[in-house]
Amino acid sequence: MLEGVVQSRALALVATPDPQRPPSSPSEPAPRALTTPFLDFWLLGGASLVVWLAMFVLQHFRSAWAVDAQFKNLSITTVSLALVVNNPHFLVSYKLAYARGRSFVTSHPWQLVIVPALLLGLFAFAFTSYDRSTAETFPFLPPLADALRARGVATGLFTLPRTGDFLFGLAFNFMYLTVGWHYTKQTFGCMMLCAAYDGYPLTPAQRRLVKWSLLSVWWVNFTYGNRHESRLTFSDFSYYSLDLPDVLAPIAAGLLLVGLALVLHRVVWANYRATGRLPSRNLLVPFVAIYVWWLPFTQQPEFYMLLTPLFHSLQYLAVVGKLESAQLRGARHREWRITALVLGVVAAGWLAFDFVPSTLDARLGTFGAWHMFFFFTAAMLFINIHHYFIDNAVWRFKDPVVKRYLLS
Repeated sequence: MLEGVVQSRALALVATPDPQRPPSSPSEPAPRALTTPFLDFWLLGGASLVVWLAMFVLQHFRSAWAVDAQFKNLSITTVSLALVVNNPHFLVSYKLAYARGRSFVTSHPWQLVIVPALLLGLFAFAFTSYDRSTAETFPFLPPLADALRARGVATGLFTLPRTGDFLFGLAFNFMYLTVGWHYTKQTFGCMMLCAAYDGYPLTPAQRRLVKWSLLSVWWVNFTYGNRHESRLTFSDFSYYSLDLPDVLAPIAAGLLLVGLALVLHRVVWANYRATGRLPSRNLLVPFVAIYVWWLPFTQQPEFYMLLTPLFHSLQYLAVVGKLESAQLRGARHREWRITALVLGVVAAGWLAFDFVPSTLDARLGTFGAWHMFFFFTAAMLFINIHHYFIDNAVWRFKDPVVKRYLLS
């Protein structure tokens, strides 16, 4: 019925042209976008900026119950939203990589074979040696910890008494190292995609400059988050952050400012002077969003911990939706196949993150034995870390699937 109304309105407009509106060519191409240019703005970061601004302002009024209650409700709200946004964004990456067949997997052995094998080996070793003394398993760690302590470096990570705790602590720190690489590379990909859609010119040198500027956001986040040793927790597992040299944080901040200035001068200003064009809102919004999401100077605690992963996943799913929809264009039962894909990744995410690991923990009594939910924690670490490497293999502009279904 809606389609009939739209067609009727369109026919009426054709029959009574507006004399104030210039005639348009029927062959004029529609704007290129993931969804529509307007909706892309919100999916690629615009919605996150509005929510961040509201939370950044309202955090100063948390003495009011009506405000504080909404902040406290976020922890429950985001757990539910993770079922349909966060978790599917992880699991659909497995479909994007492994559904392309053996030749694609073997052409990316590091990301799709070696990394998951190493992670599985790490967690298998942790499971079989959890209660074993760390000093007995890794005899080089006590001398290393003594040497670091003599130089004023905290050594909590290296002095965890149990082998399993040490291995999981290493995995957590590696995840936090690689997640910044992943976030900034996704932002770069979204920007380059919008530049291609807009026909916005970028030279190879300009693209490299944008990429390195984005990577500096990662460096600032990581160095500031590891200036001092902190005891952190996930579920019931506790581990230690790193204690990096204090000088790294200001160096990273300086590089970030230099990179941002160079992007504004050598990309935005240079292109405006040469072509008279400024970057579109859709090209800029992922760039602005990653600065707001990740810089320690703009962090709002609840937004950073709970909503940044949500909006990052939403950004990812917008691109996946375009790719999958384009691949199924013209296919039989297209709507049913898209519906099955959506329901499948939602179910797979629930099984992989929640049901299967929690069932294993309950059946094998891991919490009673080690006071941590082993499989629940290991599943989260494995999927997160492997996802970052999967995306490194899948999302390349020279890849034939990306070129055909996202750029053509």
